[in-house]
Amino acid sequence: MKFKKIFFTVFLSICICMILGLFLSFLTLRFVRYSPVSCTESAKELQNPYIGWYQIHGYKLSEEASFDISKIREPEEKAGLVLLEFNLQDYAAGPIGDRGLALLNQLLHCWQSTDRQLIVRFFYDWDGNAMSAEPQELSIILTHMSQTSEIVNRYKDCVYIMQGIFIGSWGEIHGSRYANDEDMKTLISHLASVTAPEIFLAVRTPQQWRLLTDSAEPLNESGAFQGTLSSRLSLFNDGMLGSDTDLNTYAAAPAPEGFPSSHKRSRQEEIEFQNRLCAYVPNGGEVVIPNPCNDFPAAVRDLKATRVSYLNSAYDEAVFSKWRNAFCTEDPLFSGMNGFDYISRHLGYRYVLRSSECTSVLPWEKDTELTVTLQNTGFSGCYRPFDVALTLREPVTDRSFTLPVKTDTRSWDPGVQIHLSLPIRIREYATGTYDLYLKISDPVSGRIIELANEEASNEYGYALGQLDISIFPR
Repeated sequence: MKFKKIFFTVFLSICICMILGLFLSFLTLRFVRYSPVSCTESAKELQNPYIGWYQIHGYKLSEEASFDISKIREPEEKAGLVLLEFNLQDYAAGPIGDRGLALLNQLLHCWQSTDRQLIVRFFYDWDGNAMSAEPQELSIILTHMSQTSEIVNRYKDCVYIMQGIFIGSWGEIHGSRYANDEDMKTLISHLASVTAPEIFLAVRTPQQWRLLTDSAEPLNESGAFQGTLSSRLSLFNDGMLGSDTDLNTYAAAPAPEGFPSSHKRSRQEEIEFQNRLCAYVPNGGEVVIPNPCNDFPAAVRDLKATRVSYLNSAYDEAVFSKWRNAFCTEDPLFSGMNGFDYISRHLGYRYVLRSSECTSVLPWEKDTELTVTLQNTGFSGCYRPFDVALTLREPVTDRSFTLPVKTDTRSWDPGVQIHLSLPIRIREYATGTYDLYLKISDPVSGRIIELANEEASNEYGYALGQLDISIFPR
């Protein structure tokens, strides 16, 4: 009898433990249901950093100069990129004085406060007379590079590109006594050594890029974004689409076999070179002189092929007029839109949220995976890395959880669909219904990157869908 009682007690205890264990195990089960929102692509204009139309502001530095900095803070239409030109002609005989350096610092400080992205260009002539305006000794230019870079580096967060190597009319590296191979190599080497590696440098032509990097081949993925000269050296073309040769940017005919790689190549060869190079460094400039090369269809073809991300908003109005009088017919989303607006919407990157889906999981599995698909429909990628984050927000409790997404947005190439795989550890979250958001943001300015979708964003980003986590199937 005593044995039966003990056996019954043990048996009952085991049953209770098993039931309790099953009950506790049941409580850990998670039934997951995901309901994505619909994603509708939009043809609207976006306002995003590092791309688009830039405005030019010129300053001639001297010991007597003064500038009305209050005008810097006046709002400008489509404010984003700005090109700051600094004329150093008054210092052609020697070092920049204290007043000139103080003015440079003051101007950059004021522009930094506008949250604009800055393209900076130093030179000695904006009248087409570089020979007479530039210093007589190369050493003076090198000194000016060192002096100005010490100040520019303080603003490396907002200085995006330094164009040119201080020589040539308008800083375009032509018409200068120093526009020879040896001096240009000396200048670019020194400029690269004294400027912060985060700042892109830029030369006028692909031929100059090959000469100054001592490379016949453009940059590739393994060499990109390393802080080296070749990974920082970008292009600015101020003769863009101006003729078959882009006003002598390219050669008139293909180079003969065995021709030195540092020489100019034909238009098609140089466009192909830029297509490869400018996957990793920015390309921009200004379009000039109405001609068949900048007719709307031809312009779109070449701007896309050369991955152009920024253009001068003021020049050439005659070309802009041509574009405004042409209309898009091939892309259904933009059908009927004038050419100028179409090009405006495609300079640089243009990200579209296409879809999201969540993998089906069994109730006892710990993880699910959310896949978000985007596409870059712009002419180029972005050359500064963005932060990407997934946020799960429970509206009932107003609790939110933000997960960083591992991806390099600089590799989001035009035309390519981007698939982000985001693991979610289901059991780390209480049961409930969560709104999911994707946010892409610029870590420098903190701005949320606008997506080309009809759906609006909020502080968490763009809505992806709802994730329902429960302990009972629904």
